[in-house]
Amino acid sequence: MLVIDGAYGEGGGQVLRTSLSLSVVTGKPFRIVNIRANRPKPGLQPQHLACVKAVAYLSEAEVKGDELGSQEIVFIPKKLPERCNYSFDIGTAGSTLLLFQTVVYPLSLNKGGEVVIKGGTHVPFSPCYHYVKEVFLPMAKLFGLEVDLYLEAYGFYPAGGGKIRAFIKPWEEFFLPALPEYFIPENIIIYSVSSERLPVHIVERQLKGVLSELPNCENLTVYKERVKSRSDGTFVFLKALNKEKVLYAGFTELGKRGYPAEEVGKKVAREWKNFLSTKTQFEEHLADQILIPISLALLKLRSAKIFRFSVAKVTKHLLTQAWLIPKFLPELKITIEGKEGEKGYVNLYRE
Repeated sequence: MLVIDGAYGEGGGQVLRTSLSLSVVTGKPFRIVNIRANRPKPGLQPQHLACVKAVAYLSEAEVKGDELGSQEIVFIPKKLPERCNYSFDIGTAGSTLLLFQTVVYPLSLNKGGEVVIKGGTHVPFSPCYHYVKEVFLPMAKLFGLEVDLYLEAYGFYPAGGGKIRAFIKPWEEFFLPALPEYFIPENIIIYSVSSERLPVHIVERQLKGVLSELPNCENLTVYKERVKSRSDGTFVFLKALNKEKVLYAGFTELGKRGYPAEEVGKKVAREWKNFLSTKTQFEEHLADQILIPISLALLKLRSAKIFRFSVAKVTKHLLTQAWLIPKFLPELKITIEGKEGEKGYVNLYRE
């Protein structure tokens, strides 16, 4: 049985979620220790426990240690999921998108399925709905993964109450696309969104902040929206598509009390400009999220032995994924050129 150190690298829920996904995909049981050991609240929190229980349900797994606060679990999957309709309620503002990214690989690599998840949709420390819908999934589709994802209710911290619905198609074809040398933008889309109970001027001020940092930007589309939600929240999301219509990039910033709306917008625009200045293919958040689809496609395509991409910043999340994925897929080797916090290159080899 694989033994995984949950405190390695990023040391958070990512190690657990990736292990759960790949355990079901490969049929390999694992034991994970030191779960979130260095966090202020170590062990399984509600959102992590929801992932364990969801993947266990899909795979009829035998699980030990699946309780709040547990720093060790044993997970023994019994089968790939059936194609049917699944519904999971995190019960808090825990991220629906992180749970989605945990179950999507086991489902897609068998017969697909429909999944409804309730919880947070735009919450801290996780990709928001717009990012997964507009950036992650279009990029994953380049490698063969196809999902139709819909937002049915917004969920902000702390009450949650959001709802997403995913129609996951069977992953039957695998691709390794040729990528442009670096990201040259074709168009930019900006979303400025707030809860409808908040003052009307917030979406305008957020947008003003973005535009103040992008004074001469062409091919710019703007969406302003005030939405129903259980807890109040705001965010700005910037999405960009490159000239070849192959690469996507996205940047999100959530508003909060005491954080000027203009600064929310400025932060997103500055992150976008910083990414462009690196002349790389993937922004930092996409790099670690897309590593599983690339890995699976490389292993399925017997004619290919290597895939390489550049990333704007090497992060601890990326380093952790590169360490963890080959533990479940030992025929794969992942190396990273570049120091943490700097631009780098990711190399995947099939041995």
